Amino acid sequence: MRRSIKILAENLENCPYTSATTTAPPRRFSEIPGPREIPVIGNSGNLKYAIGTDAETIENYNKHLEEMYNKYGKIVKENLGFGRKYVVHVFDPADAQTVFAADGKTPFIVPLQETTQKYREMKGMNPGLGNLNGPEWYRLRSSIQHAMMRPQSVQTYLPFSQKVSDDLVRHVAEEQIRFGNANMQKVAGRWSLESAGQILFEKSLESLGNRSEWADGLIELNKKIFQLSAKMRLGLPIFRLFSTPSWRKMVKLEDEFYAEVDRLMDDALDNLKISESDSQNMRFASYLINRKELNRRDVKVILLSMFSDGLSTTAPMLIYNLYNIATHPEALRKIQEEIKEDPTSSKLPYLRACIKETFRMFPIGTEVSRITQKDLTLSGYLIPAGTAVDINTNILMRNMVLFSDSPHEFKPERWLEKSKSVHPFAFLPFGFGPRMCAGRRFAEQDLLTSLAKLCANFDIRHRGEPITQIYETLLLPRGNCEFEFKKL
Repeated sequence: MRRSIKILAENLENCPYTSATTTAPPRRFSEIPGPREIPVIGNSGNLKYAIGTDAETIENYNKHLEEMYNKYGKIVKENLGFGRKYVVHVFDPADAQTVFAADGKTPFIVPLQETTQKYREMKGMNPGLGNLNGPEWYRLRSSIQHAMMRPQSVQTYLPFSQKVSDDLVRHVAEEQIRFGNANMQKVAGRWSLESAGQILFEKSLESLGNRSEWADGLIELNKKIFQLSAKMRLGLPIFRLFSTPSWRKMVKLEDEFYAEVDRLMDDALDNLKISESDSQNMRFASYLINRKELNRRDVKVILLSMFSDGLSTTAPMLIYNLYNIATHPEALRKIQEEIKEDPTSSKLPYLRACIKETFRMFPIGTEVSRITQKDLTLSGYLIPAGTAVDINTNILMRNMVLFSDSPHEFKPERWLEKSKSVHPFAFLPFGFGPRMCAGRRFAEQDLLTSLAKLCANFDIRHRGEPITQIYETLLLPRGNCEFEFKKL
């Protein structure tokens, strides 16, 4: 991992794009533009979240970020109020480059779900990879780096990904016969669970088969946790001090969710054994228990982090990809022709471009966060060490300047035209650097394999209300998620 960080630093140093750092003296932090501040409350806009925590207000948080960018420009200072600190929003890829260049080997972040961090600490659990900073994060992340991030290692799981894809094709066909369409809100979640079972727990969870109702219950629990987490993140943070009704509800949801996942983990680990053979060729849970530096508690922390993160992100991305493909019949035809030309190929450049374009159009998160560990200059302003900085990727990836060729249109071709250059820090669907999403290569492999199987077997159509995004801690689908799959 140290070698990869060194290479990363060299690449950043030699990046041909202009850095946000200037030779002129930086302006003061207090001069950064942003919404008007009110004592205690912070920025004036915070009041609507504090007292108006209705679903519509919370769900439109991503639009609030876009409004700030349009009003104040490429850097915005926001006082979160109510005892919380400032956050600096940046919308410039050159600033993103500067932030990542200062990462070091242990970048610090603001936890995505403070409620989950608080719950796990209350229960005496490790907060998990997404909520940890410092040496403990580095220790756990280093232990999975080889198994998760190397293409050769992930390729080992391709047969399991293909099996899940075959199960998905069968399940979609059954749903189509029973209901006249397939509700992908449910089906995509079941697919994600089944994939997690094969990769993390080394067995089928039958979520695309006899246990679909059980799977739906677990998916709904996870959804409620993310919805409530968003409300508590943006609302008055009283739960930090007192046991509020929202906090008690969150504890109940987390208890139910963790009980199910803990049983899955124990069942898997109890049936695995320490082996003297090469751990590099083992499946994931076996690989973990054979790492001498990890105890059972460590292994469960990693499995829980990978499971909950994958369930929350991969399923929505399958829906977004299907929506783009189904509403652009010419794209579906090109994918089908590409598969017919070489049915055994895993290259599929056009389908890969469709997936990449979908990540751009429908980013799953609003930001990549960092806590600066030293003073930085961003857009000409001094950012003190210890400041929370949000690189707002959902705005960057749909920016008119950075993607001048119709940024709001689905154009996979933009990724196939070598003459066109995109700033390397304008497209960050998985984050960047040492804290890049650990499950990235698994997600990409699962999406490519399953979308290829679906497109090869069905003519896919979407009718009704368009799919958009709402903020529920992540950017999740809103609209009609029912698709028609006509067997070819």
